[in-house]
Amino acid sequence: MNLSPRIVVIGGVAGGASAAARARRHSETAQIVLLERGPDVSFANCGLPYHLGGEITDRDRLAVQTPASLQALLNLDVRTNTEAIRIDRDAQQVVVRNTQSGEESAVDYDHVILAPGAQPLHPPLPGIDLEGIHSLRNLQDMDRIKADLETTESALIIGAGFIGLEMAEQLHHLGKKVTVVELQPQVLPQVDPDIAAPITDQLRSHGVEVLLGDAVESFSQEGSLITARLGSGKELQAGLVILSIGVAPETSLAKEAGLETGPRGHIVVNEYQQTSDPVIYAAGDACETADPILGGRVAVPLGGPANRQGRTAADHLFLGEKALPYPGSIGTSIVRVFDRTVATTGYQTRRLEAAGVNFDQVIINGGHHAGYYPGATNMTLKLLWRRSDGRILGASAVGVEGVDKRMDVLATAIHGKMTIDDLCHVELSYAPPFGSAKDPVNVAAFAACNIRDGLVATVADPTTLSSLQVVDVRPTQVAELRPLKTSLPVTNIPLPELRGRLGELDKARPVATICAMGKTSYFAGRILALNGFDVQSLAGGVTGTPSLLEPASTTPAPAMPSTSPSPVTEADQNLDCTGLACPGPILKVKEAVDALAPGATLKVTASDGGFTRDLPAFCEANGLELLDLKEEKGLVIGTVQKPLTPQSAPPGGKASNQDATLVVFSQEMDKVMAGLVIANGAIAMGGQATLFFTFWGLNALRDPAKGPVEGKTAMDKMFGTMLPKGLPALPLSNMNFAGMGKKMMVDRMADKDLPNVQGLLKDALAGGARLVACSMSMEAMGIRREELIDGIEVGGVAEFLGASSKSGTQLFI
Repeated sequence: MNLSPRIVVIGGVAGGASAAARARRHSETAQIVLLERGPDVSFANCGLPYHLGGEITDRDRLAVQTPASLQALLNLDVRTNTEAIRIDRDAQQVVVRNTQSGEESAVDYDHVILAPGAQPLHPPLPGIDLEGIHSLRNLQDMDRIKADLETTESALIIGAGFIGLEMAEQLHHLGKKVTVVELQPQVLPQVDPDIAAPITDQLRSHGVEVLLGDAVESFSQEGSLITARLGSGKELQAGLVILSIGVAPETSLAKEAGLETGPRGHIVVNEYQQTSDPVIYAAGDACETADPILGGRVAVPLGGPANRQGRTAADHLFLGEKALPYPGSIGTSIVRVFDRTVATTGYQTRRLEAAGVNFDQVIINGGHHAGYYPGATNMTLKLLWRRSDGRILGASAVGVEGVDKRMDVLATAIHGKMTIDDLCHVELSYAPPFGSAKDPVNVAAFAACNIRDGLVATVADPTTLSSLQVVDVRPTQVAELRPLKTSLPVTNIPLPELRGRLGELDKARPVATICAMGKTSYFAGRILALNGFDVQSLAGGVTGTPSLLEPASTTPAPAMPSTSPSPVTEADQNLDCTGLACPGPILKVKEAVDALAPGATLKVTASDGGFTRDLPAFCEANGLELLDLKEEKGLVIGTVQKPLTPQSAPPGGKASNQDATLVVFSQEMDKVMAGLVIANGAIAMGGQATLFFTFWGLNALRDPAKGPVEGKTAMDKMFGTMLPKGLPALPLSNMNFAGMGKKMMVDRMADKDLPNVQGLLKDALAGGARLVACSMSMEAMGIRREELIDGIEVGGVAEFLGASSKSGTQLFI
């Protein structure tokens, strides 16, 4: 073994600097020359956007090492502004040129370590070379962009990958008007659309314009503004353009030297980073390595792999086969976009489909720490695995906090060739401020095993929901605040009511269960499956598929920047709803508002993203004033005020509130249904409903499941036998035809997905409607309280008159 080799390292950033430093640890006598084409060596190129945005204020901190520091620490011969222009393999020399003087010379070598990196893609578009159009690769690029930013107020970013979104965030911090254009139909094409969607929302909520599915065709310039013409015909103007559309390996030197390259131009290396010439190694973005997941070859342009590849090359150069081989790259990446973080590891859906892999996937929602500990925020996590053996193939996640921790665990699991079964029992640290007893990683594995074991089938394509019976198992109040698309055949049956309302569903038709976060719909799916239904569950709930929701019916108060002072300095009461998934926050707000004194204010903090829509709608429906609504670090903070006095009556003395009082005199199904529809409408509008059932209307309240009542007189029994017993027995007011007409009407309403009378009655009770049975009529008709459905009050005419005096609507049905 030669302990004093002549080593020439070409490229001085991640891979090259790492290789040179590791080589020196092996030998004090080795001659190590580090060549860098630019003026800087070993700089933190991943930190460049953050200096532009002002988060990293000191430029010098980006220079991790300087030529002087590398000479002092490692005794390296560092030559900046020196470009390697040719490798003479026969003479074992690297020919170099001084980029300032143009002078050429040769450097002898025993070994070469190539680490030239990758260069930003620069497509041959008209106007691409205009001043003001930049790429970001090194400190000099950063300096030019920074200088242009001082004289412009707008920026156009081409490409919505990791670097493009980092730049969008940072330029927004500087107060620039930012527009992002992406060729793909989503931001972050590196992850699946359901994980990327919240990032699009995050960008737009901060005022960043996002144009998807469009591409730049040409650039032109007039004065200080650059015009970009898109394929759609749209034209955009900005003072600055940043190209962030990907990179290509910089391998011209390797190709000219006759080294083997792959189909996309990357240098081919073995497990020790040796090229086709065993004395020449390669590391970093310019090379391709083994694919440890699917086999074959892969190129991953990331700083972490580049550093470790440089270490492997230096180890093998000195240790030979005793060196630890490089196992390949799995592409673990992470990016922050304002208050959200996205991370990914391994492969996602498109790549696995293209490779013909038989895989499955699941998406779950969970808190980044224990939900009962203040400040818990939601994270959405997606897991993909191979069906044949359960091996984990990929994962991605989006959330406010804790995303990095989970993705690092899953990257380790992929590296260790773990399965979903293994992942179920991975023991992770737990204390309320840090995690949950069932961490989202474990929960994702549990859900995966449920799918594998046939306990649940997930909705593969949300567009197929229109052909299924869709059961929305969210609480009625939440389903009204965030309704599903009216084009879907939806029946709202809250989970606690599902077992008692199975008769409302058609067993012959497939069912899809939907909730807010995915967990409740799974529970509902198990109930239905165990009762003989063919059922699918929407994984991730409507949180993961917001396109299934109707647009918000009200316009939320404008979000305020976190740096702006709130108009409400101190509320009378604070309510922490963090960690609560929908419908928890809005139900807690209702409880708190009910107990709030007139004129008092309530400040609510929630982590459920839908709360930005729910709170304004709730305030509008309940006559509350929304004083403030904003988002800070992933938390929604709203302040509401209860009015000092109830709404005053208009001229004429009639009430103007949403309360309704109804006398239900009829026992006919269609008339009872009409009354229940009006009552539920009043409740949905924030009012109260009182239904006073008298004479024949009492039959609607009879419970057909309850047996005979002891102690009745013969006449009472006769009345009970002759009269309809409960809602299923009520006739139609017209076209009843001995029950055949009623059956036709019930079937027709079911075909058109219209509500039925049983469901309307349950909804009314769940919404807090008062159903009062007239005590005098009960006595006259021989009806006892114990044969009525649960939740019924018994009262007299005073009950009706008292409620009527307070309501805005009185009806006799």
